[in-house]
Amino acid sequence: MRKLSLLLLAALAACASDGPDTAGTAPVAVVSAPARLAERLPAQIGVFQRGATSPIEQPLPGVEVAYATAGRTAAGFIQVVRPPSEAPPDGPGSLVVQDEYQRALSAAQRGAGAHRRLRLVRESEQPANAPLFRCADLEGTYGRTQVTSMTCVGAAGGQLLRLRISMPRRDPPAADPRAFVNGVTAALRAP
Repeated sequence: MRKLSLLLLAALAACASDGPDTAGTAPVAVVSAPARLAERLPAQIGVFQRGATSPIEQPLPGVEVAYATAGRTAAGFIQVVRPPSEAPPDGPGSLVVQDEYQRALSAAQRGAGAHRRLRLVRESEQPANAPLFRCADLEGTYGRTQVTSMTCVGAAGGQLLRLRISMPRRDPPAADPRAFVNGVTAALRAP
């Protein structure tokens, strides 16, 4: 009986260490404009601090919210853009999201010049427990610097979301891109 009690306590402790499902599965309330959804993004997501919010016209009209770690060791952005056609449902499954994901992945791999080369390492849906994004882990070089990057596309609140985090490759990493994606998802799905 004592062994059974200890096993039960160990199982409960393991469950407790996983923590609550902070990303939730609730749909994001539909908003009328990308800027309205961007307002839900927090000032801090893990080790990332929110920076400026800027209007964008390309690849689609919307807003871009910058994020970076202290010292800008890791940096990225979240773009909230108006979809080119009807509002897609939340998540990574719609054709609109899949098309935009392929476009974002191609742009990330192509880079901004001959000295920026990234290759696809793996693809996944994030967060794993209740996906909102289709993501690509990339690695390569920016000049002589070895880098890792994550590019994601999803949909929430009737808007398209494009997300990118990049940092120098090192051990331990400067930041956890999956934790960032989980934080974005939790903020958008919060009641």
